[in-house]
Amino acid sequence: MKALVTGGEGFIGRNIIKEINSRGWYSISMDIAEKRSEANEFQQVSILDRNKMENLFSGVDYVFHNAAVTSPPEFEERPFEGFDTNVMGTFNVLDMARRHNVKRVILASSSSIYGNTMKKTVEGDVDTNFINLYPMSKFINELLAKFYGKDKTPETVFLRYFNTYGSGENSKGFYSSVIHKFISDIRLGETPVIFGDGTQSRDFIFVKDVARANVMAAIGGRTGESYNVGTGVTTSFNNIFKIVREEMGSSVQAKYEKIPFQSYQLFTCADITKINKDTGFKPEFDLRAGIREILSNQKQ
Repeated sequence: MKALVTGGEGFIGRNIIKEINSRGWYSISMDIAEKRSEANEFQQVSILDRNKMENLFSGVDYVFHNAAVTSPPEFEERPFEGFDTNVMGTFNVLDMARRHNVKRVILASSSSIYGNTMKKTVEGDVDTNFINLYPMSKFINELLAKFYGKDKTPETVFLRYFNTYGSGENSKGFYSSVIHKFISDIRLGETPVIFGDGTQSRDFIFVKDVARANVMAAIGGRTGESYNVGTGVTTSFNNIFKIVREEMGSSVQAKYEKIPFQSYQLFTCADITKINKDTGFKPEFDLRAGIREILSNQKQ
């Protein structure tokens, strides 16, 4: 099998490439960033550059489309660039996949399209009264993919990532997860910051599980379907900080600050019944195990 990963040098993309390689597939990474992945082939190309993209799709069986502006706060800072990259870039990827007879495109979507809900979400719970432009761009991407996938040229599957964390997340900088920030601050002797009162909670999923979900959806997901990629467990920021401190043997205290973002999800939790039923996917890492792996990798 031959697989192309857009955004292949990003945090999630690099892990998808590792998963692809472990299965003996041939991996191609396409990204505007420099090569950091273990891809068999790399091309430094933007998803907005149709001419340079053309040849990368030849002979490809699966496209894992992860290239995007991925952070809601970052999207708010650069909305025009964000919409151009996320929507027109996805349009280009889908069109190239059709032109080159790619079997299936696995599209990275986001749990942010569920908006500010306080319940576990199933795939039909989309709130089109979007809290900002980022989830709107992801929903438009799903509509584009449904349009292309309705005649299965190519087949399309949408994965709604919940809050992804793991080793190598430093490439995301300011937009990395709160888990990465807690670990980094404690290591550097800085005071960790918790926005609000720390009772907000998220469904955090380890990046290796996200990579596995991608490949399992490529093989077993139903075309035209959306799938939640989470754990089904939600954890408050206060409890996350407690676990990080315990695993690092630290007694540092966090400081609490006002939430600096206009639109901010207070709760996320995935119902993963559908992806489990269709693909057999189950997360292998709970939160503590994921944090332990991050810390172990940092010691190496």
